[in-house]
Amino acid sequence: MTIDEVHAFFAALAGSDWAAIEDRLHEDVVFEFPGRRFGGRHQGRRRVMVFLRQNQRLFEGALEFTIRWAGVSGDRAVAQWTNAGRTKTGIDYANRGVTVFRAGADGRIVEIQDYLDTERLSETWPDRRGELPERTPSPDGPDPRG
Repeated sequence: MTIDEVHAFFAALAGSDWAAIEDRLHEDVVFEFPGRRFGGRHQGRRRVMVFLRQNQRLFEGALEFTIRWAGVSGDRAVAQWTNAGRTKTGIDYANRGVTVFRAGADGRIVEIQDYLDTERLSETWPDRRGELPERTPSPDGPDPRG
């Protein structure tokens, strides 16, 4: 995997270019995403694609990614990123994280590991009933995120 391919992956994700992403994933890809409520281990191209699509559907337009830094060593690539978007429920969302990719012998992605601020994510991610968690008013005044 090259640095250009790392950038292309995130551009495809932001643009909901599902065919481009699916083409990059190995059939047996494993995606580990943090968080008890929404995270876990997603195994297989179909399950990973469903997870990615479900995530992007939470946002108006798209969740945009900015790659701050990317590097490649052997069969692994890493990207440090920030993202931002507005949920379909009108909540502004922004986060930062690191994604580690591992490529197989054929060059397709066989493993993805995400590391991000799950507290920020949980504020906008619906529960199993499709409902968002209620915001608790801060003793310091209104929530600056809207």
